[in-house]
Amino acid sequence: MQHGQGHYLKVEWNGEGRRVLVHDPPGHEGRSLPLILALHGTGGTGRLMAHLSGLSRLADERGFRVAYPQALGEAGTEDPALGAAWNAGPGMGCPLHPDADDVTFLRAVADRVDRHAPVDPQRIYVAGFSNGARMAYRMALAAPWVAAIAAVAGAPVWGEAPSRPVPTLAFHGTADQHIPYEGGVGPLGRRLRALPAREALARWAALMGCDGEPERDSLDAHGLDLWTSEACQVGFWTVAGMGHAWPGGRPYAPGADEPVKDLSAAHLIWAFFEAHPLEAP
Repeated sequence: MQHGQGHYLKVEWNGEGRRVLVHDPPGHEGRSLPLILALHGTGGTGRLMAHLSGLSRLADERGFRVAYPQALGEAGTEDPALGAAWNAGPGMGCPLHPDADDVTFLRAVADRVDRHAPVDPQRIYVAGFSNGARMAYRMALAAPWVAAIAAVAGAPVWGEAPSRPVPTLAFHGTADQHIPYEGGVGPLGRRLRALPAREALARWAALMGCDGEPERDSLDAHGLDLWTSEACQVGFWTVAGMGHAWPGGRPYAPGADEPVKDLSAAHLIWAFFEAHPLEAP
């Protein structure tokens, strides 16, 4: 079914059909293309993620597919007790669906897209916003078929080191009131304590095998920390003055924080993904 920036595919999952919004760039019919699984935040939808991120427009320019899956729970509410959310770990999913196996569901989404139109198995990526960013970190730990991840306005989740280092690009606004840049519990977010954002990414980089101090760079007011090893890269953008938003995109809801306009997360994410395919076994 055609709809806005894409069309819906049906994924059979645990005895029920779930819809996934998919965007195919024109002019690439039959070609094996990279795939980005783009994950919404709490209470969001696939359509909302397409709207706020700008990934579909970029896919038309650069030639990759985007799938916008839908988490279980209610769309349209940020209430953590009800809102649609990815089960990235304790206290991070929708309590109405505490046993949701979203790692396996997202594998099923990638497989369903591949049956619809060919997907390059070495170039399957995950990008997420807020709760979707937390799920992107979860996928890095649990899904060895993911080539690289990007996390916008979400704190890392923790676990054992993955079977291989996973390249990661993260963004966090210094004025975020949901997951504070300086750490702690945000007045507008879930009641989960987060590490200071840069400290969290340094720990994540170490988990991915990137030890030592990062290289520093900047773009206008915004700063980039880049940890590099022979096997992996972890980049972290500190987005000056921005709240809980997707840089260069659109607010996720009326009255939500405004994204900065002088930094495009979509373009930076795709450049990072393009440089990090999964190495063939």
